[in-house]
Amino acid sequence: MPEKLIFEHTLEGLFIRGLAGQMTPVLRERLRTVGVDLDRKLQPAYGFDTWCSAVHVSARLLHADLPDEVALARLGERMVDGYRATLLGRALFGVLQLMGPRRGVSRAQQMFRSGNNYTQARMTDLSPTSLELWMNEAGFIRYFTQGALLAGLRATGAAEPRVDVHDFTAADVTYRVSWKDTDAGTRLRT
Repeated sequence: MPEKLIFEHTLEGLFIRGLAGQMTPVLRERLRTVGVDLDRKLQPAYGFDTWCSAVHVSARLLHADLPDEVALARLGERMVDGYRATLLGRALFGVLQLMGPRRGVSRAQQMFRSGNNYTQARMTDLSPTSLELWMNEAGFIRYFTQGALLAGLRATGAAEPRVDVHDFTAADVTYRVSWKDTDAGTRLRT
């Protein structure tokens, strides 16, 4: 299997845009020690281990008062918020708003693959406003992805979105994704 890579605009979404205003000299230095030097031009891609280390360091420094799972999910939300401000993100999320929650989540693999070279995803319908989403996210990064999915679901216009880690192994995770059905117009888009 080829090396798992995370692409430059994903790091830009989190570390440059999503954490703008929260990037302290201490965090900047810790990121440099794990292989992400924000004082230089970002590399075209970073290895999965470097990405995981950078995410973990950031979650611990920025949310030391929270449990790891919550801290990582919050960081995932920030990444999506920041990614939406990138050129590629603006285009992608403009389309997602038109698609609505269900069709937006059905594009999870394509969305994540725009930011990395490894994501696989499968969706199983549970009801008109809920589904299970299996992904090949390993280790603690599953909670970061949980937050990213929640922010992405919000970006589709979903009312009261919820993303829970339902089940996981060392190599994958299944999320339960749901939202409130607000009106007939929403049903047409889901």
